Formats: sequence, structure tokens, C-alpha cells
Amino acid sequence: MSEDGKAKEERMQKALDADDAEDAKNAKLFDPMELLLEAKTIHQKYSKKLRRVVNYSVLSFDEMLSLGTISNKDERSKTMLWMMLNKAYPDLRKEDVGKFPGGKVADLLTLMTEGEDFLPTAPKLSKSGSSRTRTRK
Repeated sequence: MSEDGKAKEERMQKALDADDAEDAKNAKLFDPMELLLEAKTIHQKYSKKLRRVVNYSVLSFDEMLSLGTISNKDERSKTMLWMMLNKAYPDLRKEDVGKFPGGKVADLLTLMTEGEDFLPTAPKLSKSGSSRTRTRK
């Protein structure tokens, strides 16, 4: 690497280090009680498809683990939707969710599971199990 390239690399590394130091200085101290409060908070999102504001709660870790015990995917989806809506709509019964129109259920699940409130999706792997490195054009 040329002297010019090394100097540029050093400048960029110093800038990155300074940025990391600034982030650390401005970061809030982790408070687990805030996470407990967030798990109880009713969130709102507007659905363009439903043309309504939907109230829901995020799933707690225990709730997510309990979903893992349900082997039937359809039942798991119904239970997850009910759990996320139930805190905001306490009169809603699990049986009621099963009577929602199918397309609306898909819209609700998509709305509530997108973004940072839900688990990030893992990168897709190839059939051999290795990470994909290139995509077709």
C-alpha cells in the first residue's frame, strides 16, 4: 500500500474511532426496568391496507418461548396475533382471532412483525447451508 493509502486509512480509522467514542459518550446506561416497561406498553401503528390505527403489544421473551411449543404453524400464528392484540383489547378471545378474515390476519401479522419491535430475520442460507454471497441479476 502506498504512503498516501496508509495515511488515508489512518485518517479514516481515527474518524471511526472518534465516532465510536462520541456514540459511547452519548449512550444511555442500560436499564432492564425500561425493557420491562416496554413489554407492557401498548404500541400503535397505522395500517394503510386496513386504513386503521392498530393497537398491539410486543411479545415478551416468555411469550415467544411459549409460541415455540406450538408445532402447528397456523395455530402458532393465530396465538401470536392474539397475544399481541390481547393486551390492547382485553375482551378479545383467541377464538375470535380465528374468525377474522384471512387477508386481514395476514395484514395484521405483517404490520405488527415488521420493524424493530419484532425479531430480526436471519439471512437466508443456500441449500448447502452456507451464506449466499451473490444474487442473480
